[in-house]
Amino acid sequence: MNNFEKTLNQVIDDNNISTSWSKNVIDQSLSLKNRFNQNRKDLKNEHFVTIDGEDAKDFDDAVYCEKSKSTFKLKVAIADVSELIAENSYLDKEALNRGTSIYFPSKVIPMFPEKISNDLCSLKPNEARNVLVCEMIFDLKGEMLSYVFFEGVIESKKRMTYNEVEKILLDEHNFQDENIFNSLNSLRSLVKKLLAKRSKRNALEIENVEPVLKFNQDGDFEKIYEPKRFFSHKMIEESMIAANICASQYVEKYYGFSIYRVHENPEHLKLESLKNFFSLKGFSSKKFHDPLELITSLIEHSRNSELKKVMQVLILQSMKRAEYSTKKIGHFGLQLESYSHFTSPIRRYPDLILHRMIKKILRGNIFDINQEELESDLNDLSSLERKAESASRQFIQQLVCYQLREFIGDDFDTHVAGIADFGLFCEIENFYISGLIHVSDLKKDRYIFDKQANLLKGKRTGRTFRIGQKIRVKLVNVFPEERKIVLIPQ
Repeated sequence: MNNFEKTLNQVIDDNNISTSWSKNVIDQSLSLKNRFNQNRKDLKNEHFVTIDGEDAKDFDDAVYCEKSKSTFKLKVAIADVSELIAENSYLDKEALNRGTSIYFPSKVIPMFPEKISNDLCSLKPNEARNVLVCEMIFDLKGEMLSYVFFEGVIESKKRMTYNEVEKILLDEHNFQDENIFNSLNSLRSLVKKLLAKRSKRNALEIENVEPVLKFNQDGDFEKIYEPKRFFSHKMIEESMIAANICASQYVEKYYGFSIYRVHENPEHLKLESLKNFFSLKGFSSKKFHDPLELITSLIEHSRNSELKKVMQVLILQSMKRAEYSTKKIGHFGLQLESYSHFTSPIRRYPDLILHRMIKKILRGNIFDINQEELESDLNDLSSLERKAESASRQFIQQLVCYQLREFIGDDFDTHVAGIADFGLFCEIENFYISGLIHVSDLKKDRYIFDKQANLLKGKRTGRTFRIGQKIRVKLVNVFPEERKIVLIPQ
């Protein structure tokens, strides 16, 4: 068993993740096939495309954009999973228990069996698929004029990657399909307007890219790196955000509430601590009217600092997690009052619930929903999402630890990423993982943890260790199964 398999098995066991399907679930999935209702709008001749990462296998969203003399028309087509998955069926109950697909490097533990996630519901090129469409009309300044939801059938004309779209947009003469190019070019123009509006409402722009692991042909971990972020990523993100806003408002209009993706304002104490840290790095400690003004100023200050990455991670850590709720709290990060998750029903169960609510409206049979019971389900789904994200991080950390064993005894440049009473957590350059310098290895003094100032200070010498400080270290030992790295200062 190689390190990949060992790590995967341990993470699955540690987190009690379900990886097998019951006979009832398998039998039910094998009995399913797509049926195309004549009441659906036929969009098979329109030039929808999917745009995803290189390794994606479940294509749950496709886009098509047209520009006229006075408007943009954007259609976001989402896989209509609810057409296949009946409520309270074996498949539905299993998906609710899982809550989300879990993504590891080169491996996915899906919310639905692969026959559904990678085939029947996946918007594969040149194959008819049922979709739920959000069609939006914008003026030429990017202001939304109207939107409508409807059930449709599409045939994606091409499976595209972010890299491919970026190249097409940079080299306009090298792409043969004029219809697809016109749609992409129109979408590019629209998204530039949407990004300007995003900036105007002061949505947060924190550059925090998750590292990616690359494997060789034998499945062994080869290297870790930060992926490049292209304008093509923003094209899809802004398209999905626009559809998610419409979904939230549409459901709220008919039910009195929606399934919101909420992000609460940061806590005052965490903001004060953050401001104190930044003030040590040259940030002006003037008074700010609200948390948004402060956070925006901190992000701006971090952009020109050599500690940019550390600072932006600290900003993220000071904020609350986004969650699902029936309560309209708003989304602090995006600076939106009403926002939902509508665009990924193959891999997120809250999106599937929202799809069902929208389709009930479209079919004229809105039903009463017990909001308290739904709120309880959404709390559970938020917890399952947190567990999935934690499992993905554990997987990456453990594989990196296996890689680092080859370098025991070597010296590395690090920066202090965290401080506790027992020592310093130092992130190793180019490995995106932290090891511990135990306080007992900080020689020639006794160091005391100042929690309020978030630093270690020598009792005799007064020497201090702070977040972001650079330290040259020796890698002493690595325990992959415990995800622990032992460092000592040089």
